[in-house]
Amino acid sequence: MNQIQLRSLFIFIITPIIIGCGNLKNNQLEKENAEDYYQRAFNILNNTSHNSLSNSLSSQALKYINKAIELDSKKSKYHRVKGSTYIHRKEYEIAFPNFEKAIELDSTNYLAWMGLGIAYENTSRFELAEENYLKALNDVELSRTVYFNFGLLYRKWGKYNLSIESYDHAIQISPKYRGAYLNRGKVKLDLKRYTEAIKDFNMAIILDPTDKVSINNRGLAKFYLNNFNEAIDDFKRALEINLGNSFNENFDVDKYAYNNIANSYFAMDNRAEACIYWNKAVKSGYKYQSKWKEEYNIDNPVELIKKYCD
Repeated sequence: MNQIQLRSLFIFIITPIIIGCGNLKNNQLEKENAEDYYQRAFNILNNTSHNSLSNSLSSQALKYINKAIELDSKKSKYHRVKGSTYIHRKEYEIAFPNFEKAIELDSTNYLAWMGLGIAYENTSRFELAEENYLKALNDVELSRTVYFNFGLLYRKWGKYNLSIESYDHAIQISPKYRGAYLNRGKVKLDLKRYTEAIKDFNMAIILDPTDKVSINNRGLAKFYLNNFNEAIDDFKRALEINLGNSFNENFDVDKYAYNNIANSYFAMDNRAEACIYWNKAVKSGYKYQSKWKEEYNIDNPVELIKKYCD
């Protein structure tokens, strides 16, 4: 073989290696870009207000995580975050296949098991939710949050004692878990254990003085204890707190606070102030449900305005 033939053979051999290295570099770059998009989506989901996101933020997170999956579809955590994004958007049926894909790729992705539980809980399939939360408990580091979710589940299920026990577990694991105090207080409010509920709301407010939901609920507990002036103070304090779009798009605290203030004034025979705040409640979009008469002894502000206001 002459020198020219050897040189050609040498080039022929190394050329595929150069192309292969280029592909490896491209694949690595895509994975790095995918991780960057995932992190952007994760950061949005990790910075919620009362575990809620505005529609614009959840749309942005969805855009990022879709890009991550487009670049690398084999990462379980990417599909889990996509499922969680749909949870925030309250599109639960779309969330299911994403969590299932995450588990298919990694059966130890316990965040995905918990996500499935949340989706089942919010579609009233309580037994399936319970099963998935139990699986998520295999991750000790998640136990605080899983017990919190058990608390939410059992309250919706009407199993109030189990709900309180679940929040007790969460607080034992993390004594400064504000959300557990808030939601345990809500269960005690349901059970008409108003003094105990106030203690839980107090603890939540100590941990976060801007906890608008706890302040409003504490006012409601005081209202049922006939401490009307103190209740009004809490309702008005709640109205002064603005937590931004993520909170406002997911919670109706203000319209209920207006109505609660009106009912407190009415209980003190101050019809003039009651009428002002009933009107504010209605104008803010308050929608009365007839079942509230029996459950909370609350009347329809529209009817009250007709009866008592000029």
